[in-house]
Amino acid sequence: MKKYLFICLLLLYGVLPSAAGQTYTADFLTLGTGARPLGMGNAFTAIADEASTTNYNPAGISQLTHHEFNFMHATFADLAAYDVASYIYPFSSKMTFGLSWLRVGVDDIPFTRIPLAGKPVGPDNRPYVADTFSNTSNAILLSGARSFTNLPRDMSIHFGASLKLLYIDAYRNTNAIGGGSDIGMLVKTDVDRPAAFSFGVVASDFLTTKLYWNTPPDTVDETPHTETILPRFKIGIAYHQQLPIFSSQLTLAADVDTRNDYEFHAGAEYVLFELLALRCGLDGRNGTSRAMFFTAGAGLQLRFVTGAAFHVDYAYQRQPDLGINNRISLRVRF
Repeated sequence: MKKYLFICLLLLYGVLPSAAGQTYTADFLTLGTGARPLGMGNAFTAIADEASTTNYNPAGISQLTHHEFNFMHATFADLAAYDVASYIYPFSSKMTFGLSWLRVGVDDIPFTRIPLAGKPVGPDNRPYVADTFSNTSNAILLSGARSFTNLPRDMSIHFGASLKLLYIDAYRNTNAIGGGSDIGMLVKTDVDRPAAFSFGVVASDFLTTKLYWNTPPDTVDETPHTETILPRFKIGIAYHQQLPIFSSQLTLAADVDTRNDYEFHAGAEYVLFELLALRCGLDGRNGTSRAMFFTAGAGLQLRFVTGAAFHVDYAYQRQPDLGINNRISLRVRF
């Protein structure tokens, strides 16, 4: 176990020197994949206990002992559609696999022409829709995680990794394809105790993610255009407290992400009777300017004695350039 821990920490340490670079390549990967973590300000690295976590901390999926689906749909500025679908498959009591698909796109964009190309637009030379095209960004995440629970002091350690396949389709058959990978670790104390802690670390794009475009270079001496996503490092901590009143549980979480010269996230979740969840958070963003955005959310969850569960989660979020948007996600466990 010490050997595995040392290797993981060594890889994460190697990411740090280059992790603070600012980049917006494949920025759609930062939009979030579930209403629950979004309502908590995206502070989810040390929680990571649902199907949407393949994009937050792949190590967390080894906590899931049942099959689980996650679906989310959102619209930005009444124009771009954002869809997420995730599936978790518990292969054994120790090993779990996951598959996720993310898509952001604007479809049916009109491409216009005019009948007489050499003349100005006028009553006798009106533009018409000759064709339509789509502008989409897609990501497929293949994840695997392994848990180690027979440890002293009632602790469990989870290791996981995700392979990311990226595809961007733009105007007139212009496209890009690429790939990268994430690795993560999650350490938890005994969650059956009244108070528990968890700690998570993730190295995103730790081998550097490349996007290769099919656009030809300007000159024969140049190489085809490529974009690079530099490695970045996330670290998170969470505190879980069971409360006797209303058979409730309080979770407090905080994350720091080296993306864009460090971004901070904090969130809280209060669950009553294992039925109703209330959430709030602060989502730090460092783009053209540094800001902390307030987030909030709620969730309704129905659990059954068989272990199956049904969750509906809502999140209120405000993002730079995208304004206020509402997210609803559905989770089904069986």
